[in-house]
Amino acid sequence: MKKTRGFTVVELLIVVATIAILAGIVIVAYNGVQTRAKLGKIQADLKTVQKMVETYKTFNGTYPVTNASLNPDWGTSTGRTDAKCSVGTKTSDWVPGLNASLPQSDGTSTGVGGYPGCYIYVSDGTSYVISAWNMLKDVQTSTMYRRLGLREMDPSHTSGIFYICNHTAVGGNPSGTYSASLDYYKHSMTISNITSGLCNETPPSGA
Repeated sequence: MKKTRGFTVVELLIVVATIAILAGIVIVAYNGVQTRAKLGKIQADLKTVQKMVETYKTFNGTYPVTNASLNPDWGTSTGRTDAKCSVGTKTSDWVPGLNASLPQSDGTSTGVGGYPGCYIYVSDGTSYVISAWNMLKDVQTSTMYRRLGLREMDPSHTSGIFYICNHTAVGGNPSGTYSASLDYYKHSMTISNITSGLCNETPPSGA
């Protein structure tokens, strides 16, 4: 009678380890695809809104206004946030006057401090900022990176959402020592027509 040989413990361990490694590779690859898809959607959303804003100006002579002054006073609310935002106006028409269906954040995308970010718009009619503010988990400096944006998303600091140009409090060096993990500008994507004459975007040392 022929004796059937089974797998040894070592062989079984090798098979299990191989399956675990392959599963890990698949999970990492899937997460990478998800992340790229999410970033692509955010970029597309911002560009779509920018086209709407530019079209509005063509017909009305100014950009949609949220406040007569881009930042009239520290703490004055000048920006508008989307309906799923945890702070601010929390309205679906976060760009006023467009009479169109605007993209909304998912309410779960987090950046600095683990606080959720969202889509925000601010304009005085001449200058505008359209931002996926604090919606990026990872630090970035290559896509729609501008050192201009809005207030911190910490709920204890966001009674007013307003424009801030390259400010230390949101720019990664609130205590004088720069940290990319605290830099809201690097955890956001922003489109704006603001030029260097209105905002000096020179990064702090170490950024």
